[in-house]
Amino acid sequence: MPHHVVLAKIVVVLLLFGAGWLLRVRRILDDAALPTLSRLVVDVSFPALVLVQLPRTVSPEILRTAWIVPAAGVVIIGGGMVLGRVLSRSATGAFLIGLPNWIFLPLLIGQGLYGAAGVRTVLLFNAGAQIILWTLGVATVGGRANPAALLRNPGLVATGVGLTLALIAPEVGELARGGGGAGAAALGGRAVIEALDLLGSITVPLSVLVTGAQLADARGGGAPGELGRVLLGRLLVVPALVAAGLAGVAAVGIPVGRADRVLLLVIAAMPVALSGSLFAQRYGGDTALAARGGLVSTLLSLITVPALVWALS
Repeated sequence: MPHHVVLAKIVVVLLLFGAGWLLRVRRILDDAALPTLSRLVVDVSFPALVLVQLPRTVSPEILRTAWIVPAAGVVIIGGGMVLGRVLSRSATGAFLIGLPNWIFLPLLIGQGLYGAAGVRTVLLFNAGAQIILWTLGVATVGGRANPAALLRNPGLVATGVGLTLALIAPEVGELARGGGGAGAAALGGRAVIEALDLLGSITVPLSVLVTGAQLADARGGGAPGELGRVLLGRLLVVPALVAAGLAGVAAVGIPVGRADRVLLLVIAAMPVALSGSLFAQRYGGDTALAARGGLVSTLLSLITVPALVWALS
């Protein structure tokens, strides 16, 4: 896939960052709007996205043959947050080090390199990533673990329901993929899924707009040098460790296809997830650090991601 296509996608993200910043400067997004929009994404649109994507992409058969990909989602993101505790001086810094943009850009790259197989790999990774995001991730960015609160978390509930439907009700997955017949029940089910899908589709653009708006207010953010530690961990240390881990997996004879191996490394090298600052605001983290980390890591990825895609392709 031409790496200039990836470059263009990153530029789209940066343009949305700029639009959000301008909306905040012009006070179209005021002080009351940002927490409300953050909660809308984290508690409503993101769970809706999860609830549709998991039945659409996961099945018992797929898990039997490609179990290592969702398992890698748990290990890469969870391990990144544990590593972040070592590298950073704040809970938010640890969260950002472990939280790559694992859907938006990787879907483009996966489709360009490997077609439908690449898309499936990214979405299977998403299944494991959602589990760790709504458990260890929420506990990390909030600086504490509250099991009762986690169990009431809309994202975790959506992840549990989505995985359950995927594994015990394959007809739901068929409906989510556009099949399932033409009866009244099928038509009603598809209507519900389409509504959830439409609601989930606002997650990425709204996340970037709100992060851009938060940048207009960002002052400081974390201990001295904290942004540098986040960038070092997210863009260099985590990818290097994942590359070493994949080499170790191959050495012990666990089969990992080339597409899976390449895309797992690409995901590990992604900039901070676009939703990072929204989670920070929702759960009491350092919003300024998260917004700056998202912007600067995305700027740096103008160099690192196209270079990586060029090298791997």
